[in-house]
Amino acid sequence: MALILLIETATANCSAAITRDGTVLAERSSDDGYVHAELLAVFIRECLDEAGIQPGDLDAIGVSIGPGSYTGLRVGLSTAKGLAYGLNIPVLPVPTLASLARAAEERYPGAFAYLSAIDARRTEVYLYRSAPGNPQGPIPVILDQIPWSTWLETPEGDVLVCGDGAPKLVEYWSVPGLKDCGIRCAARHLRGLAEELYQAGDWADIAYLEPQYLKPPNVTIPKSPVLPGPS
Repeated sequence: MALILLIETATANCSAAITRDGTVLAERSSDDGYVHAELLAVFIRECLDEAGIQPGDLDAIGVSIGPGSYTGLRVGLSTAKGLAYGLNIPVLPVPTLASLARAAEERYPGAFAYLSAIDARRTEVYLYRSAPGNPQGPIPVILDQIPWSTWLETPEGDVLVCGDGAPKLVEYWSVPGLKDCGIRCAARHLRGLAEELYQAGDWADIAYLEPQYLKPPNVTIPKSPVLPGPS
């Protein structure tokens, strides 16, 4: 019975959970902004205490690898790597958008399609479409430049979208039946894919594992100050 610590820091949500064979034993979550570095270790300790286990009891650590916040992803992955190295257990890298789509499918089965979207600022999102045997993405999509028809056939039923980019998607794309199903990033949503990775032995080499950023950070280089010339 796999005992897995799950870490989610890809968006403003900071959360941790402990699961046994996919059943959530304990979880902590906060949407109070990008305070992952302050909260994550506390949440992990509280989850361990609530579940009544010690770190050495863990079999693996599942971590959301993006896309998403650069700082958040680095905090989550560095924490997962440090714990896994110290405990000599594997890290299970879970794609953030795929985990959201899986959560939507499990909670609302039978929809025509499932889209998961993470806000990438302005009119852009990181987008993923779940489809049996033919998933699409994740890639950055500029919503006022890319038509929805490049991602979907004409829907014959509900198209459910999840993630913090869902409101933006609904605003910009006039897709028949497009609905925000309300699911957002949380550690508990990693459990299905993490369990599958563990059972398959699909473990990452922590020396080379990096977040899935998809695009470089938007860094502004400050201009050099203009110094007054000699009078």
